[in-house]
Amino acid sequence: MAPNQTSDTADVPLIRARNKPRFGFPWVAVVLGLGTSIFAGVGFNAVTAEPAAPVQIMIEGQNPYNISQETLDAVITEPILAWEPLTIRVTDRALSYDELQGRTDPGADVILTTLIDSDTFETEKEQRFTGTGIYPAQPNKDENLSDRYAISNAYLDNVGLGHGPLAVAAAAQRAADVLDGGRIRSPEFWVAGTATGLLLTVLAFAFSLRRRRRRELIFRRLTAAQRQLAGVVLELEALEVTYLGTDQAKRTAGFTESWTQIRDDSLSLAKTEQAVINAVYDSSTSLSPKTAELVATFEAKAHALVTSSDALMGAGSVLAELAGGARVLDRLAAPTLLAARELLARLHAAPQGAISPKHVTTLEQAVEEFLAAGAREGESTAGLKTWAKAEKKLERTAHSVYNALRHDRRARVRGASRGRDDTAALRMSLGLAAGGTKQVLYVLDDANAAARALFGPLPGSTETAEVPRARHRWSTWNLQAPPRAMWITVGIVIGISALIFGGVTEEKITERPGWDLTGSLPVHSLTVDDPSGTLDEDQLRGYLQDGFSHDVDITLAVRDAEDYLDTVGSFDPLSGAPDEDLDPSVLVDSLWRLKAEFPELINATTQELNPNQYLVPVYLFDNGTVTTPTWLSSTPASGDHSKLSRGAWEYGSYSLSSFDEPAMATTIESLARGLQRNGIVETDVNSTLLFWLLSLAFALGATTLIQILIFGGTISMKLGRFGRGGKLLRQLRRKLDALALGLDESRLNTVLVLGTGPAASSTEADQRIFERSLAVAWRTADDLAARPLAQRLNAAYVAEIQALSELVDRLEIRDSDAQRRTRELLANTQSGAAEPAGP
Repeated sequence: MAPNQTSDTADVPLIRARNKPRFGFPWVAVVLGLGTSIFAGVGFNAVTAEPAAPVQIMIEGQNPYNISQETLDAVITEPILAWEPLTIRVTDRALSYDELQGRTDPGADVILTTLIDSDTFETEKEQRFTGTGIYPAQPNKDENLSDRYAISNAYLDNVGLGHGPLAVAAAAQRAADVLDGGRIRSPEFWVAGTATGLLLTVLAFAFSLRRRRRRELIFRRLTAAQRQLAGVVLELEALEVTYLGTDQAKRTAGFTESWTQIRDDSLSLAKTEQAVINAVYDSSTSLSPKTAELVATFEAKAHALVTSSDALMGAGSVLAELAGGARVLDRLAAPTLLAARELLARLHAAPQGAISPKHVTTLEQAVEEFLAAGAREGESTAGLKTWAKAEKKLERTAHSVYNALRHDRRARVRGASRGRDDTAALRMSLGLAAGGTKQVLYVLDDANAAARALFGPLPGSTETAEVPRARHRWSTWNLQAPPRAMWITVGIVIGISALIFGGVTEEKITERPGWDLTGSLPVHSLTVDDPSGTLDEDQLRGYLQDGFSHDVDITLAVRDAEDYLDTVGSFDPLSGAPDEDLDPSVLVDSLWRLKAEFPELINATTQELNPNQYLVPVYLFDNGTVTTPTWLSSTPASGDHSKLSRGAWEYGSYSLSSFDEPAMATTIESLARGLQRNGIVETDVNSTLLFWLLSLAFALGATTLIQILIFGGTISMKLGRFGRGGKLLRQLRRKLDALALGLDESRLNTVLVLGTGPAASSTEADQRIFERSLAVAWRTADDLAARPLAQRLNAAYVAEIQALSELVDRLEIRDSDAQRRTRELLANTQSGAAEPAGP
C-alpha cells in the first residue's frame, strides 16, 4: 500500500459486548436431589426412631405370683413406651375365643391372662383359653397370631424365670415392640428408595452437566477468539503506521504480504462474527455440528491474525530500526541462546579428554558471533543477513559437536521435544527462513541429550540421571495421566470406599451377639447351698469362665426333685422321657418356694430378686442325676427368642445331667450366654441385599457430590497448594526467587566477564536476554498460580508447568555458567598477578 493511499482500517466493525448467555440450570437434578434428601431424612428418622407413646397397664382380679397394680407399679422404674398409645388389661381369668381372636372389645388394646395352663382350672366352656388377645384383630391373620404369641410367650418365659409383676411388665414391653402401627422401619426399603433417587439425580446431573459443559466450552472458545480479533482490529491503525513508517526499500516480500493479509482477513472475519455469535447464543443451535465448525474456523482465523500482527509489529521494529527492534531479535535468539549455553555448560563439565577443546572453542566463538550479530547496530537488512549467517554457523557448529559425541554409542539418543513459541510468522516477516530457529534448536537439543547421556546430570543441578527418551516414542508410563485415567481412578476409589461403608454399616445394623462369650468378668459371688455336700465350691469355681459383662451373684440351690417337683409316678429319671401330664405350674410353684427360702435375695414388696441376683435350682434324683429346667433371674427376659428363658418346662420336658462340677459350670455358662443375648430385637433384614444397597447408595451419593463440585465450576483463585502440579509450581517459584535475588550478582558477573571493548555488546545482549527470559518465567508462574481449580485439574495445566520447569532449568544452567566463567576469570587474574616479574 502506497503512503498516499487512503486507509480502510476504520471500516472494520466491532461487535458490542453482550451479556453472558444462560447455559441452563439443572432444575430436574436439583428437584430429584432435594426429594431424595427428604426421603432419606424421613427414612433415617423412621429406622432410628424411638417409641414415645405411653403404655397403660390395668390389673384386675386376684392374680397369682404376687401380681397386683401396686407391685407392678413398683417394678416399673422407667415408663414403657410404644409407637402408639397402648392400653393393656391383665386379668386372672381365662379368655373366651372371641377375646382371643380380637372380635370382642375387652376395654383395652391387649388383654392378657395370668393363667399359665388351661388344664389347671375348670371354667365355663366359652372361657377356657390362656394367652393374649389383640383388639381389634390385625387384618393379616398370620401377623396377628405371631404378635399374640410373642406377647403371651414373653409373659410365660418370665414366669418360668420366677418373675411375677416383672413378667407382666415384660409382656407389656413386648406388646409395645410388636404393635408398631404398621410403620415401615425396614432399612432395605428406605436405602433402596434413596439409592433409586440418587441414581436418577446422577443421571439428570450428568445430562445437564454434559450439556452445560459443552455450551460453556464453545462460548469460552468464542470469547477468546473475539478478544483476539478485537485486539487485532484495535491495533490495525498502529500496524498500518508501522507498515507505512518502514522505508519501502527495507520492506521484505514477507513483510508486505503479512500486512495485506492482516488487513483483508480482519475485515472478512469481523463481518462473519455476528453469525457465529448468534449460533452460539441460541440454545437450539449452540451444540449443533454446524456451530462447532463455525467456531473452530473463527477461532483458527483469529489466532492466525494475532500471530501475524505480532510478527508484523516485531518485524517493523527491526526493519525500521526502532527502539524495540532489539527486543524482537532477543525473542528470536532467547531459546537458541539458552540451549547453546546449556550445551557449553555440559561440555565444560565433561571429564578431561571426553571432548576436543577445539569443538568447545569453536562453539563458544559461534555463540559469541550469534550474540554480536543480534547486538549489531546499523542498516537493518544487512544486520538480518549477518544474524541469519551467525545462526546458520551456530547450527553447523552444534551439529559438529553432536557428531563428535555420537562416536560413543551411549550418546546416540535424540533430544526430547520442548514446548517453545512458534516464530515462523515473525521470521517470514523479517525475510528469514521460516524454519531456521526450529532447525537450530533441533540440533542443539540432540547435542544436549547426547552430552547428558555421556556425562550425566550437571553438577549442582536438580537433573536426574535418566536420559530423555527419543522423539516420537511412546513411553510405557505417562506421569500426566489423561482425564479418562483420572476418572477411572476416582471410580475405583469410590467403589472401594462404598464397599467398605456398606460392610461396616450393614454389620452395625445386623450385628448380633454370637455363641462365644464376649464378656470378661468372672462371677462376682458364688454360693452353693447343697445339703448333700456333693459339690465342691472351689473346684466348681475352677471350671467357670470369665464371660459375664456385669457383676452377677449366683446362688446354687440343690434340692430333692421328688419333694419340689412332685415327680412320684409321673416322671422316670432313668429314661429322661418327658411326661405330657406333668403340670408346668408345679415347677413355677417350686421356684416361688425356693425364693421364700432366701428372703435376703428378694424384695419384700414385689417378691422379685434383687438386682444382679441369680438363683439356680438343681433338682437331685435318687439315682444321682439332676435336672436344671430353669433358673430364677433378677433380669427379665426380653427381645426376640431370648436365650435367658428355658421354655422346655412349659411342655413337661426336663433334661437330665450328671451331678458334678463340670455339669454345673456348663449351666452357669448357659446363664452367661442367655444374659449376653437377652433384649435383642431381631430385624427382618436381608443382610446381603442391605449390603449392596448401602454400597450403591454411598457410591451414588459420592458421585452426586462430585457432580455438585463440578457444577460449582471455579471455586477459588490463588489455590497454590491445590491442583495437579501444585508442588512442582511451588518449587519453581522458589527457584525464581533465588534467581531474582541473585540478579545483581549476575549483572556483576557479566561486567567482570565483558570488561570493555568489542565483547561488551554481545555479553550485554546475553545478560539482557537472560533478564527478559526471567521476567517471562515470573509472569508465567504468577499466571499459573492464579488459575482456578477447575483449570488445575486438566493435563494442559500440567503441560504448562512442565514447560515452565524446562525454562527455569535453563535459566539456572545459564546463571551457573556465568558464575563459572567469572570464577575462571578471577582465578586467571589472581594467578597472573602472582607470577614474578621477568628479569
